[in-house]
Amino acid sequence: MNRKEIFWLFGTAVLVLVLTLILFGIDGLNIDSTFDINIHDTYFVIANVHLVLLLFVFIFFKVYLIKVVLNGFKNLTANLVLIIATLLVAVVLGKIIGMLDFFSGPPNNDSMADGANEVGNALKIISRILFTVQMILLVLLAYFGFKTGRNYNTEKKH
Repeated sequence: MNRKEIFWLFGTAVLVLVLTLILFGIDGLNIDSTFDINIHDTYFVIANVHLVLLLFVFIFFKVYLIKVVLNGFKNLTANLVLIIATLLVAVVLGKIIGMLDFFSGPPNNDSMADGANEVGNALKIISRILFTVQMILLVLLAYFGFKTGRNYNTEKKH
């Protein structure tokens, strides 16, 4: 790993830290702090650690996607960071899809009120959209791996 990549990793981590401080304040760095969401009569409490890790994964994915595409997949370390970030984004999307499916209710919810049925249908649509995004990410992951392996093999031959 060369020095330039260490600076990119450090710079991206500092960017996430600054965004955490902007979004959550100094409490975003506290492990015991929570983020509260009130939707109708339901009250969700989420630990800030989960949101910071989510922000960390998405920022690393975006920064390294732009960096690797602009460099033409020539830096092996940047490619590996992008592959790891893509895997983590796919896993996070899988967890979000699971939560949305849980909150959308059972498949046949005809006995529920119309308002709850509409919310469940909206959550199912969002879940399907996220599943499509997850599949696109997995196809991109295969492409990133192919380009990394191809560039790595051509560098070894020379």
